[in-house]
Amino acid sequence: MEQKLEIRNCWTNAPSNQLKRDFIRLANTVFGAFVTEAYYKAKFEDDVYGPSLLTIIYVDGQPAGADVMWRNDLWGIKAYQTVDTCVLEQYRGMGLFKKMTRWELELLGNDTLVYGFPNTNSYPGYVKMGWQVEHLYKTLCLSPKKEIIEEEYAAWWLKAQPGISHIQKNGNYYLIRKKKSPVATLIGQVGETTACLFPQLGNARLFKSFETKSSIYNKNKSIPLVCNQPKMEIPYWKIDAI
Repeated sequence: MEQKLEIRNCWTNAPSNQLKRDFIRLANTVFGAFVTEAYYKAKFEDDVYGPSLLTIIYVDGQPAGADVMWRNDLWGIKAYQTVDTCVLEQYRGMGLFKKMTRWELELLGNDTLVYGFPNTNSYPGYVKMGWQVEHLYKTLCLSPKKEIIEEEYAAWWLKAQPGISHIQKNGNYYLIRKKKSPVATLIGQVGETTACLFPQLGNARLFKSFETKSSIYNKNKSIPLVCNQPKMEIPYWKIDAI
């Protein structure tokens, strides 16, 4: 008997309580218990850029997978980052991930910039759909690249993340994430006022170099910004799970 598939969406500023509950349950089942009501509110309801698009796919009436197009603008350009993509193990191999993503892109429209930082599970799926590698990050934090973090973003999302501190070096302020002492990962540069929203790290002489999976965008979408600036870098600090 053929299984019935249904895709439901809502914007997070006018949420469906059922979709919100199903998303939290799905994400916590797949990734472990990390999505709380507070997490959901901070990430999707308090977003300084605007509402996000929440998608749930159902198989025979049961929630089977979820994805969120998280409103996360780039350099003043309206943009969405695909985040928290998950499919329950018993429903994998059915193409649900692809169906959700294509449905979302259709709703957002061809002039909307969409990007992501896929993990090893979702990366092959995006590539198969035609998403293109933009660039690899490789930064040695002993000589920090002066990547400026948007102040509003830092005060909203980075402030909600645990383990982020600031350091002062040569008159500049940087946000870092503490790893095993005395190692930390550089996130980027902020102004003094924003830096003071975060605790100051005492010993910050040593840093850990980092390299993340590529940021990607859909080359099949008509996005002038990407077409005109094919080497545009999506900043490291935009990773939702930094």
